[in-house]
Amino acid sequence: MSLNKLVGGDCGGNNSLVQISNIVGRDASIGKTFSQADRFVHEFMMQNSQEPQTFNMNKLLNNIPKVDGINNSLESRSRNVPIQSFNVQTNIPWGAGPSTSHMPQTMLRPFVMQHTPVLRSQGPSNVQIEYIEESEITNVDVHAKAREYVESVKNDDELAYNEFMSFMKKISAGELNFTETGTGDQKSKDEILDEMTEKYKDEWAKLSDVSDYWSSEEANGIAKEYSFTEGNVMLENKSALEIGKEKLKMGDIPGAVLCFEAAVQQSPDSAEAWFLLGTTQAENEQDPAAITALKKSLEIDPRQLEAYITLAAAYTNENMSKYAYISLLDWLKASPKYSDLCPQDVDPKKLDLKSLENHVKSLYLKAAQIYPNQVDPNVQNALGVVFNINQEYDKAVDCFKTALSIAEDDPRLWNRLGATLANSDRSEEAVEAYHRALHLEPGFIRARYNVGITCMNLGAHREAAEHFLVALNQQLKSKSLQADIKSVDTSSSTIWTTLRMVCSFMGEHDVAKLVDERNITELNKFFGVD
Repeated sequence: MSLNKLVGGDCGGNNSLVQISNIVGRDASIGKTFSQADRFVHEFMMQNSQEPQTFNMNKLLNNIPKVDGINNSLESRSRNVPIQSFNVQTNIPWGAGPSTSHMPQTMLRPFVMQHTPVLRSQGPSNVQIEYIEESEITNVDVHAKAREYVESVKNDDELAYNEFMSFMKKISAGELNFTETGTGDQKSKDEILDEMTEKYKDEWAKLSDVSDYWSSEEANGIAKEYSFTEGNVMLENKSALEIGKEKLKMGDIPGAVLCFEAAVQQSPDSAEAWFLLGTTQAENEQDPAAITALKKSLEIDPRQLEAYITLAAAYTNENMSKYAYISLLDWLKASPKYSDLCPQDVDPKKLDLKSLENHVKSLYLKAAQIYPNQVDPNVQNALGVVFNINQEYDKAVDCFKTALSIAEDDPRLWNRLGATLANSDRSEEAVEAYHRALHLEPGFIRARYNVGITCMNLGAHREAAEHFLVALNQQLKSKSLQADIKSVDTSSSTIWTTLRMVCSFMGEHDVAKLVDERNITELNKFFGVD
C-alpha cells in the first residue's frame, strides 16, 4: 500500500489518519489528569494534528536535470553489453561469428540488457479511504473509529503486519487508553529514551554510516558462511578431494565443485580443499561462492599467494573494487619477495577509492621494476587486474600478454586476456584468446560463457545461444552426484538470464518460454546441441 493512501487527500484535504489523530487528541482532552506516558502521546498528537502540506512543485522541477543525468547514464550503460570479467572468474560471454553489429562492453563482465522497466507502477489497493467533515465526527469514540479502520484494511496484505496496524489494533481493543490517570508506576521520559536507545542502538549505528554498510560484503550479497549443495552423495566418499582433482582435469567443473564441497565438510580445516573449491567456483561462474570459499582458505593459511589474486578478480567481477585492491595488497604483504614494499604507516582501509587505487598501482609498478630482467607473471597478472578496474584496457592487455609469455599454459590468464580484449572493442582477438583457454581446459564454463557474450556483441545470436547451452549442460551434469535430482539446480542463473535475452533478440519468444521453464531438453533440440 502506498504512503499516499495513508496520508494523501484530495489537494491536501482531510484524510483518515488526520481524522484519527484529531479524534485521539479530542478524546485525550476529556480526561482531567494525564499520566506521563499519556502526556507524551498528547504532545505528539497535537504536534501532528495539522493537515498534510502540499509540496513545492518548483523544487521537484529543479531536480529534473539531475534525474535526466542519472537516466542518461543508466541508458548508456544499458546499451553496453559487458563482454567479460577479466580474470579467472570472467562472467562475460564472448563468441565468434560474423560481425554484424557491436555492443560496447562494461568493465569486467558482460551485462545483460534489461527489457523490463526498472520501476513498475503499483496496482490499486483494495483499501478505500473515505473523506468526511470534522462536523461528522464530533461524538465518535476513538476506539470505535480505530476498529472501523482496522476492519477496512484487514484484507490488505501490505498493511496487515506493520507497526501502525498493530498500534491501531491496540486502540480498537481498548489496550491503550488515553484518558486514564497515572498510577505512579509510569517511567520517566529519560528512562523511556534510554530504553529506546538501547533497543535500537544497532540500527542507529548502521544508519549513522550508511555509505560503509552499502559498500560492505553483506550488502553486496557475499555470505559469511558457505552455502553447501543439498543431497551431495560425495559426502560419503572419503576420497572426495582426490576425485575432485580428477574431475577438474577432465573438465567436469560442476562435478569437481561437489567433490570439493564434500571435502571441506569432511575436513573443515583443509586450506587446500577450500582453495580448490573457491577457484573452481570462480570457473563455474559463481563468484559470490568463490569469494566465501577463498576467504575461508586464506583464514586457515594466509600464505596461499594464488588465492589472493583469484579473490581480487572475483571481487572485481562483483564490482567491489575496494576489496579487490585490498586483496592485491594482501598478496604483496604475503609474498617474501615483495613484502618490504608495503609501508607500515598506511592503513589501506582508511583510504578513499582513488587514493587506494593509486597506492596499489604504485606498489605493483615498483614490484615489476625490482627485477627488470626477470618477468614475474603473478605481478603482471595483478597489474592486469588493477588496470581492468580503472578501465585502462590497453595496459591490462600488455600485462596479461607479458604474463602469458612466461605462463602460456594458464587457461585463466587466457580467459582474462580475452575479457580485456573484448571490453576494449577487440572482439575478434578476444575470441581467439577464449579458444586458447578452452583448448587448455574444455570444461572452463566461464570462458565458454564469455565466448557467448562475444557472439552477442558480434550479432551472432544463435551461436551465442549454443555456447550458453553448452555451459548449462556442463553444469547440469553434476546432478548425477546429487541424491535428490529434482530438488536441486546448480546451474548459473546469470547464464539462464543471458540465454533468455538472446532468444528475445532472435524473436523466438516461444523458445524464451522454454528458458523460463528451464527446459534444457527442448532447448537442446531446438538449437541442435548434443
